[in-house]
Amino acid sequence: MYYIRLSWDDIYHDCKIIARELRKKKVNTDIIIGIARGGLVPARILSDLLDNDELHTVRVKFYESVGKTAKEPKILHATQFSISGKKVLLVDDIADTGKSLRATFNHLKERNASEIFVVTLVKKPHSIFNPDLYVRETSAWVIFPWEVYETIRELIKQGKSEEEIINAGIKREELEEVKKEIY
Repeated sequence: MYYIRLSWDDIYHDCKIIARELRKKKVNTDIIIGIARGGLVPARILSDLLDNDELHTVRVKFYESVGKTAKEPKILHATQFSISGKKVLLVDDIADTGKSLRATFNHLKERNASEIFVVTLVKKPHSIFNPDLYVRETSAWVIFPWEVYETIRELIKQGKSEEEIINAGIKREELEEVKKEIY
């Protein structure tokens, strides 16, 4: 498996690109919804950049570990507020399989959102759901800055060698910290 590790600066830069493109396309939304967990950080950054404090979440569970998913995503925490007639900006970190985005998009449609504009930082070429806007496209496994230790724990569980983990873009000191936590 090939890995790409994004930095906090990469994330902020990409969110600024998304905000600029949304303004350029004149996309105005009433509510920003981040898909928890991966979409939380970019949704919050976009809330700031777009000056929209109507920020909410939908919790979706799909990934079981690095590169492994359940059969279908499950919406664990649905929208707890009315979005009927509202224009929604749906935010996630990545359109990987696209199944979580599709499930969430359908969930929001069922709750009568008037418009749903979907953005992600990254899109995989094989995704079954194409966001309206994304910044990067890759086939690699993307390691986001908010999931570094989670990724290390999963790679260790999968039996990856220290060299393989370091080659995935993990710093040796991060690996050592996680190993102390586990062992």
